[in-house]
Amino acid sequence: MQGTNSREVAVELLLRIEKGGAYLDRLLASPSFQALNSRDRAFARELSAGVERWKLRLDRVINTYYTKPAAALSVEIRTVLRTGLYQLLFMNSVPDRAAVHESVEIATRMQGKRAGGLVNAVLRRVTREGEPSSWPDDPAERLSLQQSYPLWLARRWTARFGPEAAELIMRAGNERHPVFIRTNSLRVTPEALVQSLADEGYSASVIEEIPGFIAVSTTEGLFRLDAFRQGLFTAQDPSAALASILLDPQPGESVIDLCAAPGGKATHLAELMGNTGRVTALDIHSGRLGLVRESAARLGLSAVEVVEGDARTFGIAESYDRVLLDAPCMGTAVYSKRPDMKWRRTEEDMSRLTKLQKDMLENAARLVRPGGRLVYSTCSLEPEENSVQINEFLDRNSEFCPVYDTRFASFRDENGYLILPHRMYGAGAFAAGLIKR
Repeated sequence: MQGTNSREVAVELLLRIEKGGAYLDRLLASPSFQALNSRDRAFARELSAGVERWKLRLDRVINTYYTKPAAALSVEIRTVLRTGLYQLLFMNSVPDRAAVHESVEIATRMQGKRAGGLVNAVLRRVTREGEPSSWPDDPAERLSLQQSYPLWLARRWTARFGPEAAELIMRAGNERHPVFIRTNSLRVTPEALVQSLADEGYSASVIEEIPGFIAVSTTEGLFRLDAFRQGLFTAQDPSAALASILLDPQPGESVIDLCAAPGGKATHLAELMGNTGRVTALDIHSGRLGLVRESAARLGLSAVEVVEGDARTFGIAESYDRVLLDAPCMGTAVYSKRPDMKWRRTEEDMSRLTKLQKDMLENAARLVRPGGRLVYSTCSLEPEENSVQINEFLDRNSEFCPVYDTRFASFRDENGYLILPHRMYGAGAFAAGLIKR
């Protein structure tokens, strides 16, 4: 990282997202970012993720207090203003004076004294007058601005769930949540891992909703522990385990995960099978398959076989006992983990993704042996990608029928299970289990 302090680092990360389309989670996992000292990492992570999370609300403040046309602001200065505003409005531990001064200094170094003066004027006005207090009367428009979500999505959720439930979902996507890890059941028990983490100074606790998952207070240094290197755990949200548990793989079976990278579900399947049989981890992105290999090796899972291929067309002579399709989707259920995803998708993306999901699902059906099980899952809340997709699939494929799991009865949806983010620590999921007659 080229920035000389944590605020400059955050601005640099945000500019790489704005100008180059970089992904925040990958930037935060990069070796250059991880090389920063722990204090700078924590501050830059909070600031960059916070700006992405609250971008629309921050821009509303800028557009209110910047007296010239907002479009005249360069992307660099708008980014500096966003970071300054986030500190003023959302980081109570940062003194206002420090937030303003550091933002002015960064703007001046980037684009000269005039830019620094502009940033100083806008931020000082906010310290005097605060955030504008008036909000639109329309519920969707109000929620869009207050909770910083695209207006098209606020309208969808308000119409589908109602304003109150939509706000709960949005709040869950904006809140800070614990870090979740999945215990490697082949090497340690959750209780023993909690004690091991406590010995290292981490506050950790077993969660009850999904077996084998632990909530940890912070990520700082977590993935440099001996326990991680020894393969005692891996990072995964409990809602993401829904699909693997519904698939219910048995020891010795042949299983395929059709969109496997980075490997969370594939390695979970191998653990559930006692590292027996075979789990084929397929993905079209050869570079990301390296993550699957690394994770399987670290966890000691020799049953995982990594294969490059397209889930729409992949096929071999044999069929599989279990097939998992965790399909590419809009990602509207996981904004708490990936706040920049809010701004990457548009409503127009839906038709392209649902066509891709349909093609993948049809090919997945061909890979299931008679009597075998298929699970389709997404990290989306949108019915077109979930229950509608499954309903249409069942209409086309009469040899399949839904299968239900009483353990998740409270999440039952039409022909599947839908976990809303505010009911599972900020990250939701959809999954449907199907049996081939």
